[in-house]
Amino acid sequence: MNWCTNYELGDKISCGEESLITETKEKYGFKDFQKGKWQEAVNFFQKQRANNGNNPEILIYLNNAKLMQKARNTTYTIAVVVPSNQNNNSQGVAEALLRGVAQVQEEFNKENSNIGLKVLIVNDENNPDQVAKLAENLLSKDDVVAVIGHYTSEVTKAALPVYQKNEVVVISPGSTAMRETILYGKTYSTNYFFRTVPTVKTVNRLLIDKLQLSQLFDRQKVAVFYNPNSTYSKSFFQEVRQQLGDNKIIAIDISNPGFIAKNILINVKKEGAKALILIPDGHVKSQSFKNTLSLINLNRDELPMGGGSVIYDPDILKTIDINRVKKLVLVISWHRLTTPNQEVIAKAKNLWGTGDISDKTAMSYDATLVLTEALKKLNINDDVKRQRLDIQKQLTQLQVTAGASGKISFDSDGDRKEEISEIVKVVSVPRQCSEYSAMFVPINYDVTKLPCYGKVSK
Repeated sequence: MNWCTNYELGDKISCGEESLITETKEKYGFKDFQKGKWQEAVNFFQKQRANNGNNPEILIYLNNAKLMQKARNTTYTIAVVVPSNQNNNSQGVAEALLRGVAQVQEEFNKENSNIGLKVLIVNDENNPDQVAKLAENLLSKDDVVAVIGHYTSEVTKAALPVYQKNEVVVISPGSTAMRETILYGKTYSTNYFFRTVPTVKTVNRLLIDKLQLSQLFDRQKVAVFYNPNSTYSKSFFQEVRQQLGDNKIIAIDISNPGFIAKNILINVKKEGAKALILIPDGHVKSQSFKNTLSLINLNRDELPMGGGSVIYDPDILKTIDINRVKKLVLVISWHRLTTPNQEVIAKAKNLWGTGDISDKTAMSYDATLVLTEALKKLNINDDVKRQRLDIQKQLTQLQVTAGASGKISFDSDGDRKEEISEIVKVVSVPRQCSEYSAMFVPINYDVTKLPCYGKVSK
């Protein structure tokens, strides 16, 4: 059977018949896949991978083509939904998420001769207005047993009713807003929403503690820059307000098109701001992140700054002088330098040519890993509906120990039980350690211990 018979071009869903993330001039290999010419498709993707070994989309399609070439009928199909939209600079996020999924798929298919793992890639374009229809279309593919995604909380919020209605598990590696916000205040008798990433409550608590914001004196305040129209950003802001109280907060809309960082910084300092908390949305509104970069740059490190993983971004290193971010601290879910599972880093280096993977890759790795552990406990001969229900039951009781972030288990709400957050800062490093001569490292990490430190760059 041609697995891609019912997959139309341009539907933002691909099993290998078209590229959703990577621009490539050579299209014939995708056409071979679509026509069921599996050997030709394998050859094409192998060639593409040889030219760009760090491309996760191509590796996923290659593994799909290999399964079809071998006619392995005992396979499970999952989908990974990522944001890739040229208008909001989210391609890097999409690729980071795909790397975690691709690494687990590669390992799973090599280690299991009796069952295989196919992966559909879906591009939600970080668009909450169209994602429900996209999710309905995805779940109409009868063989999809579960979904990894979505990345942002607002897109997850818009898509979740579709997964709940169809009784299909969705595991998010990026959605951190509080559950009651994502669920619109609804409750479900059976929960199908899980996530491997910590919530904004955990991030906020660590950030406030690190910036010592609970110890503000009278008339001292913290300026909180957020997008009131973003599910994630608003949820984070509400946690800050609950922790500190309204009288200690200066709230600023970071997504305002008329945002002028210089003027706003002058004003918040006059109002008694002693620190800045930066909570732009997850690239849903591009102006939000651009305004954040401007704010960081113009602050010139005068006031301490803090934020979450949304601004754990190479653009900070690429566009801002290192001397202007020494007081910036971020709470992220994971860092490769302090991971409890160095084997994942070693395998990533072998697979991608680098072990420099991000927290987004780690969280999608963990989401896919825990899902594959659930798949191993299913009956391959059951129908898809039964398998979907059994995955949900398995996830409520599974404990996986070999995740990139260590142990993975979920509470009754589907939230991660383990606290896995890491506080990072920006430091100067030799050029051979980073093309930017700077990098994010855990707050107390000794950079002289970096393997690249002291080596002469070629």
